[in-house]
Amino acid sequence: MTSSLDEAILRVLPTERDAVAWLPTPEIRRRLEERGHRVGYTKKVQRHLTALEADSRVVSMINGRELLWQRKPWLHGSQEGVGLMSASEAVAFHILQRFAGNKLPNAVTRDIDPLFQAAEARLSQEKADSRIYRAWADKIDSVDGSFTLIRPKLRPEIFQTVATATFFERELLVQYRAAYKGEQGDAPKTRKLWPLALVESAGVMYMVAQDPSRAPRPEKGETEWMRTLYRLDRIRSVSESGESFTYPDDFKLRKYIETQQVFDFLPEPPVRLELAFEGNAGNQLRESPMSKDQVIDTLPDGRTKISGTVTPSLKLRWWLRALGAGVEILAPKTLRDEFAQDYLKLAERYGHTAGEPA
Repeated sequence: MTSSLDEAILRVLPTERDAVAWLPTPEIRRRLEERGHRVGYTKKVQRHLTALEADSRVVSMINGRELLWQRKPWLHGSQEGVGLMSASEAVAFHILQRFAGNKLPNAVTRDIDPLFQAAEARLSQEKADSRIYRAWADKIDSVDGSFTLIRPKLRPEIFQTVATATFFERELLVQYRAAYKGEQGDAPKTRKLWPLALVESAGVMYMVAQDPSRAPRPEKGETEWMRTLYRLDRIRSVSESGESFTYPDDFKLRKYIETQQVFDFLPEPPVRLELAFEGNAGNQLRESPMSKDQVIDTLPDGRTKISGTVTPSLKLRWWLRALGAGVEILAPKTLRDEFAQDYLKLAERYGHTAGEPA
């Protein structure tokens, strides 16, 4: 049975068709480490290569005192891949590279890079089906639903270290600078974290991590491990500790996003939100409801009343403020009063009424 390390070795080995057709064992180990595979020592790679040779998967030759290795041909390089790849497969790999290529760890991208190259070569061929498949990439795109800000710079080495550790389930040593601490002061303390997932929100990449030193304390009502968000662009330094961890059975990323609503920022207990919309301001909620129990009514003054159970958060407030005078918060009273106070402050700040010069 082929292990994951065996598969990784087969992917880095050349074939007789490659420009460099043979590799020594130390170079194979270096390439494995470069992709994020923790090998440990060269003799371990040697044992796996010997087993693969016994299984007729690889061949070896002696060059002086050096033992060189080569993989038996299979779908690996772009030249081999082009002839076997359909146009549908080519466009799928092209789109994957375009929209997700920078979100994959090296352990994945380095292994499938030949398929990306084969896809580009396949779509560039003058075949009858190539034009419409090649054109598909220019017919789709994605844009942010809000005003676009300049995204914070994310150092590639930070992302790759975190992504590789997340992929292989390895513990990280992280120095993190929270936003409220600014850039001044001493270097952040180093903490051990278990990286559980990566999530992109509004152009910013976050790591969902668990602190192994902070176990639940039942005596204080804590029954579950606390998971925290860390923005990757705020990580000052990160490295692997050398330890692996057992991925927690109780963590499911989709459930975490939907139930904890951490990406709504500062979520509060659910409330019944009642809104009154002027004109067409609330039409978007007819097609995209704000909650599963949403109800739409008409008020005596002709405005549209829309109500539903929501979780108050910063994101909800940002959305309501973006609607401006087109919406009135009817309930809950706490949120209505909060917005009333905010708008009074704005009126005082701008210091004039409609029709008066600034």
